[in-house]
Amino acid sequence: MNSLIESIYFRMPQPIKNLLVGIKAKKNSKIRLQGKYKQFVKELNSNTFKDLDALRNLQVDKFKSLFIESVDNTEHYKELQVYKKELDSINSYEALLIFLKKLPLLDKESLRNSEVDNIARDADALNFTSGSTGSPTEINYDKEAMRYSFALWKRFHTWIGLPEEYSSVRFSGKIIIAPQQKKPPFWVYNKVNKQLLISTYHLTETNLKAIIDKIDKFKPQLLDGYPSALYVLANYILKNNIQLSFTPIAIATTAETLYSHHKKDIEAAFKSRVFNQYASSEGGSFITECAYENLHLNLDSGIFEFQNSEGEDALPGESAQLINTSFRNLKTPLIRYKTGDMIKLAKEAYIDCPCGSHMPIVDEIIGREDDILFTHEKGFVGRMDPAYKGLSNIKRSQIIQHSPSRIEIVQEVDEGYNKTLENKLISNFRDRLGSEVEIEVKIVDKIPLGKNGKFRSVLRKFNLEEIE
Repeated sequence: MNSLIESIYFRMPQPIKNLLVGIKAKKNSKIRLQGKYKQFVKELNSNTFKDLDALRNLQVDKFKSLFIESVDNTEHYKELQVYKKELDSINSYEALLIFLKKLPLLDKESLRNSEVDNIARDADALNFTSGSTGSPTEINYDKEAMRYSFALWKRFHTWIGLPEEYSSVRFSGKIIIAPQQKKPPFWVYNKVNKQLLISTYHLTETNLKAIIDKIDKFKPQLLDGYPSALYVLANYILKNNIQLSFTPIAIATTAETLYSHHKKDIEAAFKSRVFNQYASSEGGSFITECAYENLHLNLDSGIFEFQNSEGEDALPGESAQLINTSFRNLKTPLIRYKTGDMIKLAKEAYIDCPCGSHMPIVDEIIGREDDILFTHEKGFVGRMDPAYKGLSNIKRSQIIQHSPSRIEIVQEVDEGYNKTLENKLISNFRDRLGSEVEIEVKIVDKIPLGKNGKFRSVLRKFNLEEIE
């Protein structure tokens, strides 16, 4: 919303805010949950337990349709028209992979600056990526793309045990309450979807009790949103030995990296399972966690390629960048898109998962490529959450790497934090980054959130390409 409308909205009484949010939700539901939505849900549910060969054949068919629409109707892909004649020869998934290697990669800068827009489809909504590594990218969606996306989320929610209708608490980066507001309510209620929306910008020590009391009174069946926000709540609940009067069916995290120590504390505080998921705001394919803690590639949402640091196909057990061809959004088609997100591959991608799905699994969603640290002594270093294992009294921590030889750890801590804990943390970092790196710890009252209310746990101030 523009600044004038936003200013008027912030001044409105709480019941009016709730009413406006409900009106907006009802409008969104008409777009998202009509048309082919129920058909998509039915198809996706039937795909869940198909054997791998059937799913691979489905990918081949979906790719052919995506490719034809893309080269016929987008400026960016029109130069690939020459490859259309080869589509008939793609009669297996293996042949599809060979064909894909002929096509160029799409990077974020090209997506931002090129005409990756399907003119045959009218856009019904606009979505903007977070722009966390630069200027935001405008992504066009049409109704069919939105309905397919929401059908995928519906399947995920069914997969983790949620009923047809459920109440939820949502933490996201939308500014729903005036940033300068000092007193509750720090939330708005969406009656249409039985959803309590809580501002991530107001998760301060002075506000947390009121927010937790509201959640406890609301008793949601699902907690949903940024893991950093859920971790702040969990930390407060555990530190103050708060006993909640409800147990959610599930907790779903998205949009940020879920660290193991965060997951442990969130589950301990709410006494419920945390399920991770991945789906980029650009319209990328889904990775969702099942009830048996396996992260499944949703093959009916796209094609997943994994490249190592040399640009070659990654091997089982390696960490790799995800190259994604998505079936989610035909309005802004993504073919071999370099997501910038890192995935750790499982040593055995194809297992008989007890959940019944034959979709391949990955070991870990590491996070953005920008979250990878580098030192000359240790080389590339991924997730640093093991360095925090066993350490208490740290509410929030941000790693800033200024150069390959200098690390700054900025932290919000509570009164139990001391020099012994700090020295142990530094020692843990040195074990992983090397003895030569300079490590500075800085204690602050509050670490600012990034764009869209996301918390950046790692900020690397230099490009990996600059390393000599």
